Amino acid sequence: MKHGSWVGRVLAVGGAVLLGICGTSAKFSPNGADQIAAKMKLVANWQLAHMSEIAANESAETGWVQASFYIGLARWAAQSRDPRYFESIRALGHRNGWRLGRRLYHADDHAIGQAYAAAFDHYGDRRMIAPMLEDFDRILADRPTVSLTFDSNGLCEKRWCWCDALFMAPAAWMSASRMTGDRRYRDYADAEYWAAKKYLFDPKEHLFFRDSRFFSERGPDGEKIFWSRGNGWVFAGLVNILRELPKDHPSRRAYIALFTEMADKIASRQRPDGFWSTSLLGRPEASFGESSGTAFFVYGLASGLHMGLLKGKRFSDAALHGWTALVSAVDREGRLGRVQGIGDQPGPVSSDNSGPFAAGGFLLAGTAMLRMVLRH
Repeated sequence: MKHGSWVGRVLAVGGAVLLGICGTSAKFSPNGADQIAAKMKLVANWQLAHMSEIAANESAETGWVQASFYIGLARWAAQSRDPRYFESIRALGHRNGWRLGRRLYHADDHAIGQAYAAAFDHYGDRRMIAPMLEDFDRILADRPTVSLTFDSNGLCEKRWCWCDALFMAPAAWMSASRMTGDRRYRDYADAEYWAAKKYLFDPKEHLFFRDSRFFSERGPDGEKIFWSRGNGWVFAGLVNILRELPKDHPSRRAYIALFTEMADKIASRQRPDGFWSTSLLGRPEASFGESSGTAFFVYGLASGLHMGLLKGKRFSDAALHGWTALVSAVDREGRLGRVQGIGDQPGPVSSDNSGPFAAGGFLLAGTAMLRMVLRH
């Protein structure tokens, strides 16, 4: 069962479709629907052409670095007319036997399941999700009960003890329930999500610590340390959860409440240049404006506006300003720069650094921006 291509209908009109919102003219700006789609195509094609350059190991294609790109690519594939995007996901699945990563319990190795679920939605082939369901059944048969306290041995990583995990795993688990009708997968994810939220969320700052190591850490001005990309993972993950969660699910209101609480804080921390700093509470001049966190925040804000969860010019302006910043970091070839490298806390940013996870965030942001622009 293939997705409809409403974006294709927009693109067919060509340059005549230049939509603007918030009083901003979209002519010659990155905010018109056709310009957004063109940038997404440029970034998607560049990243696909350079996937082979990623450091190779046996599980690289099913690890979070590449999975994050394919999650974004799947969303763009569902909106575009180009069949190459879903074909690239299907080829990835075939190469890896549609298996998750090697670590049975680790959330990072569940992320690729979201791309497999999108392929199943498109092609309708149950073989694309069968290995994932087998692994999830193994976990349900022996549920981990370890502490969520982060430790050097990684024992806690059998559960979702770091905030990045809340993007990687829950939506894959919830998609398994949607596709099979078996609520056990959703129930497991829901229980583990709220255990992680209770442990890692700071109700005073309305943000997530990356993991327990940062509870008492402070920045150069005495501020708490909340990593931009880490909170971006959570914020984007909430959108993906809400896409999978039934409208009448008893936890839906709680997810929406968390999303709107985070959105208010996130919008307040945007930099004057449209990016978000790697350290969200740090002074802009003491931190770095960065693309990957910004991409996930734009995805969340624009999705919230499209879904009717967020209202008002404040959020739409933040999304537009953030998208314009992201576009400024894309070079002529389609390479997204200003990406903080792989890590677990705020760090330096190079204009030359890129990464497939950031490209995936860019594609998520772009699909949400298209919907937001057209809705308005």
